[in-house]
Amino acid sequence: MGFFTSRRARRDGHVTVVQLLTALLMFVAFAVIGGFLLAGIALPAVTVAGSAVNGSVEIFEELPDELDSVQLPQQSNIYARDGKTLLATFYDQNRVIVPLEEISPWMQKAVIAIEDKRFWIHNGVDGEGLLRALATNLREDGIEQGASTLTQQLIKNTLLQDALEIEDDREQAEALAEATETSIPRKVREWRLALAFEESRNARYDGAACDGADPAVNCGKEDILEQYLNIAQFGTNRLYGVEAAAQYYFSKPAAELSAIEAATIAGITQNPSRHDPTRVFQTDDGPVDNYEAAETRRDAVLGVMMEQGMITQEEFETFEAVPVEDTLNVSAPRFSCSASDIAPFFCDYVTKIIAQHEVFNTEDQSGNDLLLTGGLDIVTTLDVRKQKIANQELRETVPVDDPSGFATAMVSLDPTTGEILSMAQNREFDPAAEAEGSTSINYAVDREWGGSRGFSPGSTFKPVILAAWLESGRSLRQIVQGSIQEYEDGDWAESCNGEVRFYGKPWKPGNVGGVGARSQSVLQATANSVNTAYVAMASQLDLCDIGDMAESLYFERADNAPFELVPASVLGPQNSSPLGMAEVYQTFANEGVHCEPLAILSITKPDGTEVDVPQQDCRQAISPELAAGVTYALQGTMTEGSGRDFQLEGRVSAGKTGTSQQNMHTWFAGYTPQLVSVFWLGHPDVDTPQQNMTIGDHWDDYFYGSTLMGPTWGRFMERALEGVEEVDFPSVSEEMLNGVPVTVPDVTGRSESTARYLAAEAGFSLRVSDQRVFSNSIEPGAVAQQSPGPYSRMTPGSSITVYLATDQMPDWWYNWPAGWDRNKAPDGYWGDTWPPAQFESNPPNGWVQQCENGDNWNEDTNQPCPGFDQDGNPIGQDGDGNAGGGGNGNGNGGGPGGDGRGRDDD
Repeated sequence: MGFFTSRRARRDGHVTVVQLLTALLMFVAFAVIGGFLLAGIALPAVTVAGSAVNGSVEIFEELPDELDSVQLPQQSNIYARDGKTLLATFYDQNRVIVPLEEISPWMQKAVIAIEDKRFWIHNGVDGEGLLRALATNLREDGIEQGASTLTQQLIKNTLLQDALEIEDDREQAEALAEATETSIPRKVREWRLALAFEESRNARYDGAACDGADPAVNCGKEDILEQYLNIAQFGTNRLYGVEAAAQYYFSKPAAELSAIEAATIAGITQNPSRHDPTRVFQTDDGPVDNYEAAETRRDAVLGVMMEQGMITQEEFETFEAVPVEDTLNVSAPRFSCSASDIAPFFCDYVTKIIAQHEVFNTEDQSGNDLLLTGGLDIVTTLDVRKQKIANQELRETVPVDDPSGFATAMVSLDPTTGEILSMAQNREFDPAAEAEGSTSINYAVDREWGGSRGFSPGSTFKPVILAAWLESGRSLRQIVQGSIQEYEDGDWAESCNGEVRFYGKPWKPGNVGGVGARSQSVLQATANSVNTAYVAMASQLDLCDIGDMAESLYFERADNAPFELVPASVLGPQNSSPLGMAEVYQTFANEGVHCEPLAILSITKPDGTEVDVPQQDCRQAISPELAAGVTYALQGTMTEGSGRDFQLEGRVSAGKTGTSQQNMHTWFAGYTPQLVSVFWLGHPDVDTPQQNMTIGDHWDDYFYGSTLMGPTWGRFMERALEGVEEVDFPSVSEEMLNGVPVTVPDVTGRSESTARYLAAEAGFSLRVSDQRVFSNSIEPGAVAQQSPGPYSRMTPGSSITVYLATDQMPDWWYNWPAGWDRNKAPDGYWGDTWPPAQFESNPPNGWVQQCENGDNWNEDTNQPCPGFDQDGNPIGQDGDGNAGGGGNGNGNGGGPGGDGRGRDDD
């Protein structure tokens, strides 16, 4: 708008007093401010430069630092691991900075023609154009001219950009107001800055003249033109810079723009909201396009280009006849993850990492700002082929619009690196979650990374219990109880938190169908996922050791709550995510080496420098032997257990089905040496039993991990591993199969609870005998004796039997049972000598017993009855009943001096 103009005066073509005074004030301002400002405007560039060097004129404003230090925001792009497949673009301002040699000469000509036709000859401020604009504003009705050169526009845009980077809201508002206020001082300062800026750029190139022979920047003017073409706004959708504009409107780089295309873009910058050809207005009569306004503006640019000899009259007429909509080939940027048609949820996971990981967040810049303004090329770990397979398999199993409302999600990892190769779910990604079958929640990850609170993993958690079992020295072939049992106070050890109590309500877990199972090996219990057997196994362990193993395997709850050390945790009720469970199984697949999930391979800045990214983080979590033991058991699931119907063809695999309480969530987690994948199915909004219903095209009364997720896992793995070398798992050790004997602890003198803890710590169960042992040295109720004895060796999982002390004399102390050997001390006797001295004066009832007729031995006295010798023979006879000490075996004995015929010796 003109300075202080009267609407009526402009209408009548007269100059008001205010206008006249304004013109005079402006003239005085031009002449006074800076002393020789007008001279600087009028003089040729070389003269001004030479004068400035000699110090003879002082017409320049001191350049603020921000004119050199401001960093223009650029778009960032997220790619798959091939570095070519674009997943999404992010920006605060959609801009791609390119050098001048990568901008079409037509684009350079068009913007100069319409914005600053004297660009190549003025010194930053066009004095001739300024005075002409002033006169026009004073005399013409409705004409608004400011004669801003490209240099002035660059100065203004740069100061605006710098203001936008101020974090403090109040300071930012002040800076924006200062940069945009309509006032003579602000305009004059802009002129002085423009003069100074051009001078600084000329000095940078030693005053070299622009000859156009080299398309690269080799003079101050070309430097300014390059900056302007990269900073200016060229559309309403946060579109800045000619490269982004060329890609958006014409799907080509700025270097390839034709004259008519360049004219279209150049015409937009004057008023992007008015001249953007892709803008659509919503009216009462429906949407209205903006083609007419954009075409009018384009033709105006072409007309100026013709006037300046850039195009011919014939070219102008040819271009003018082409509708603007016919020239467009719009490629809207894949802005945000919602634009990704391959992996929107993985893309969202990557943005969460950049926003939260410490490596991307510094005192100077947040990770989110880095993503939106840094112009980054982000190459991720995503394998496009595997991702497309996952998308297809999940949606074929449960379509997006499935009436059941159930959802599926999966993750696959490279077990040797932790790299995430695919992450998918049967939902459309929509931050607003407005469309049917859409969500902003990534079901595959934990809550902190944009996921939910997680889902109960059910029996896919059992390998954690198995690892704790084997770590204790127990074995895979060990027999465990499979029957349904009640567990009460004292049946479980929890050394870190105290005694496990059920408070009068015994826990009685069961299996599918509520039935028990026979005693079986741990291998069989794993293959068939027998709950009661696994509960029996866990009851022999310390719950704290189970918690430690879960931590070692990096099992974490999806809601980040602490792991609960309760007996029911054996059956997997604590919510996890597919990525969380994949971490656990990755450790088994990688010979006990755990690798943190990795989603980003590299990030490069526009200048080619590398940005630090989270590095591969792998460490030995459990021993290779332990991992091989768990894997061996999980192979049984695939060959003879619940996963046998989807064992991979021609290659080894290990896996585990999972079904949570009431079939609310069903899982399959499995792996080969080269690939780990975990699949989940459940209702994402509310726990809903998968019972008596149709999911996808499958009806069942009860859904299990083997119903839908197992087969889907199998199909994905078969396709994902196609062409990959077949590799075997490491062999299992003898110790994992059969156990390793360890030392039996000494629990004598200990309380029952302490003895139970010590036994569990050593890997043994504890059985308390009903028989009590009298002791006058051990407190009643403590362990008086144990079997086997202390420091002997047994295989973990075996049982130590203990006998508790009592201060009550045993019954045999008072009544000696008939038939007991009085020369042998009873079990549990506490004395050092037998029989006790008290028995001499006060023997138990029945201790002394007379021989009855026919007895030859007194069992109570352990002496021969009268008339019998120590061998139980009648006195005077040998073992054959024949007299004599030297019989011949025929009844003819020969005593001393005998005749060999023998005689009776009754």
